[in-house]
Amino acid sequence: MTRIFIAILILLLPLIEIAGFVIVGRQIGLLATLLLVIASAVIGMAILRRQGFQALSKLRQQNLPRDLPAEKFFDTAMVLLAGLLLIVPGFFTDIIAILVLVPFVRTFIARRLAARAVVVNFEASTDPRGSRPQQLRTIDLDTDDYNRDEPR
Repeated sequence: MTRIFIAILILLLPLIEIAGFVIVGRQIGLLATLLLVIASAVIGMAILRRQGFQALSKLRQQNLPRDLPAEKFFDTAMVLLAGLLLIVPGFFTDIIAILVLVPFVRTFIARRLAARAVVVNFEASTDPRGSRPQQLRTIDLDTDDYNRDEPR
């Protein structure tokens, strides 16, 4: 159901943005509407630049912990998404971007997505508290316990 809603929203997004331009343009005039669109794009570029450089500098740090806290990563990703939405011309995407920039909205979205997320550790052999020698795991089976025949 959610995927269908998102697909319909993406298809209707240009029509929603055009309607927003018409409504806002009638209320405040053409020049003010264009200035608002340009201002939101400039703010979006500034957010992307600032957050992008911060994210790159964090990734380049040598003493970075192996597992980044998911909250910090998600928070940075949401702010970058808000910057991208501000660059897109239109008032509907600007409203969504402004909502995403509000901290408690980001927390709400993070909790909703975390309930559906599955975390997989690809480096299960490493211990984040320190290194310890790896122990090989051996499973001892009798000949009756193991059979190569496929079940029917």
